[in-house]
Amino acid sequence: MLKKLIIVSMLSALPLFAVESVGIVTKVTDGDTLHVMIGKKEEKVRILYIDTPEKYSGSKLDKDAKKAGISANDEQELGKLASGYASKFFQNGDKVVIESNKKDQYGRLLGTVNKNGVDYSNQIIKDGFACIYKKAPYPGELEKDLKSAKDEKKGLWTINYDVMNKLCK
Repeated sequence: MLKKLIIVSMLSALPLFAVESVGIVTKVTDGDTLHVMIGKKEEKVRILYIDTPEKYSGSKLDKDAKKAGISANDEQELGKLASGYASKFFQNGDKVVIESNKKDQYGRLLGTVNKNGVDYSNQIIKDGFACIYKKAPYPGELEKDLKSAKDEKKGLWTINYDVMNKLCK
């Protein structure tokens, strides 16, 4: 009986279903982060499954630049291009659907973002402006999309294939 109670308690603490919210884009922060107005509250959304080069100074920028064997300035240039991609994909005022079931340690919603039936995570990887975020589970189809972008040298893969190869490991 105690074992059953413990299991039920553990399961009830886990979010089982993602909540779907409709929001309006208010700002693109960078290639993998947006601000979205959901109802009367603005939320910062960290988009799941992707990782784009950093455009802001910080420890992640320094770590990624070192990993790729490039300067922080060169990393930031790639980050600006990834952010530019996001700014073309999302315009202020765009209606998006966010699927999320939790927030991260910084208070950002973690979720997928869909605009007009297009999943942003899939699209940015297909177009070669993001890597797969491999520190958490992700849909297997993203591997195929990444390989395709890499093979066809799309997006950032055109600019510096070797650097992207290191960043996307």
